[in-house]
Amino acid sequence: MPLKLPSISQAVADARRTFVRFPLVLLAAIVGTACALILIDYEGPPGPTFLFQVVFAAILGFPLLTGLAITAEKRKWSKSMSLGSQLAGVVLAAVYSLSVPQELTGAPNIHIIRLVMLTSGWVLFAFAVPYLSHENELGYWNYCKSLVMRLLTAYKYTVVLWAGLAIALAALDNLFGVNIPGKRFGELWVLINGIFTTWFFLAGVPEDLESLDAMTDYPKEFKIFSQYILFPLVLVYLVILYAYLGKILLAWDWPEGWVSKLILGFIGTGLSSILLLHPIRERTENIWIKTASQWFYVIILPLVVMLFFAVWRRVSEYGITEGRYLAIAVGLWLCIIVPYFIISKKKKILFVPMSLFVATFAVSFGPWGMFAVSENSQVTRLKELLTKNNILVDGRVQSKHDSVQFEATKQISSIISYLSDIHGFDAIQPWFGESLKSDSV
Repeated sequence: MPLKLPSISQAVADARRTFVRFPLVLLAAIVGTACALILIDYEGPPGPTFLFQVVFAAILGFPLLTGLAITAEKRKWSKSMSLGSQLAGVVLAAVYSLSVPQELTGAPNIHIIRLVMLTSGWVLFAFAVPYLSHENELGYWNYCKSLVMRLLTAYKYTVVLWAGLAIALAALDNLFGVNIPGKRFGELWVLINGIFTTWFFLAGVPEDLESLDAMTDYPKEFKIFSQYILFPLVLVYLVILYAYLGKILLAWDWPEGWVSKLILGFIGTGLSSILLLHPIRERTENIWIKTASQWFYVIILPLVVMLFFAVWRRVSEYGITEGRYLAIAVGLWLCIIVPYFIISKKKKILFVPMSLFVATFAVSFGPWGMFAVSENSQVTRLKELLTKNNILVDGRVQSKHDSVQFEATKQISSIISYLSDIHGFDAIQPWFGESLKSDSV
């Protein structure tokens, strides 16, 4: 059967229907895209501007407002209640944006990292909260599948569209002598992602969420990808990690810090495979999937212990950073997830994104959060090193001091570089007579 493409009038009607369904999401995307284009096009000296704050709020607002809109549909809220919840989401994104400096150029990367963390949290919110009180596992799996597939399709079209238009711009430059500045390609990427990708993705979000409960078709490519790509990768990871675990036990030596990345890779790949195969695990021909899923959580228990030892080795030597904090947090999350799927009779897959959503926000704020703990750890290490080498005396850095050994100099330099990149120098400013603002915004 030939592929039937939608007419222009149908595409316009679909776009209009999507806007009516997600007005605040699309307005936020349009405003954020416009601000981003202005920032890219600006050629003057860097200076403070509220446009950075608007862009950050728009990025955060997309998953937050989308999740609220879908939740309102799923729970059949009234129009006024749905609009009110989304307006509250707009206010929340706006309040967050106030924490973003207006002069973001050269600012510490903590603002980018926090944006990534919070955006990831709201993406998990959109995946989990609409189905929080839903009992049909198949319907929830189909909901997640539809969002993931639509997102992948949107970005496939985005890349093709951008590549085609970018080549057209390059042709105008090279063949007809039309001057096309390099930043136009970046602006084109932002424009397509901000407007087309967002609109296209939202147009494919299922409208009849109740019908997903009855869908029994399973994408063949999912099974092929999980069974012939992810599952072999899980086995490779498993052999390597358990061989390394045996080496540790025989030599009675601490595990290397790098192995934590391999453990997290193994667990992430294994969980992805199990979740992809979840709807067909009860079928007679796929009994191995259910067995493998049950044993997977038992198998990773020793690896979680090894993860803690590997991260603790790095922490004991070099203190806590955001990466090590997150590795510990993931280990603690696994200490909840693993017993749940081993002991619980329900074993609802919704528990995975929902618990991750809660964990993401739990570690993103407060004195216990990843940013505060990491900064305090590194500042404490720096204070100890400077005090030990008579550089920091009575709370003030001395310009004249004895020579410092190479290893200590290396560690001091590493910590200062870390603070400059991630947090800035506010925490150590009291140690200096002169302002450090010229080096850290």
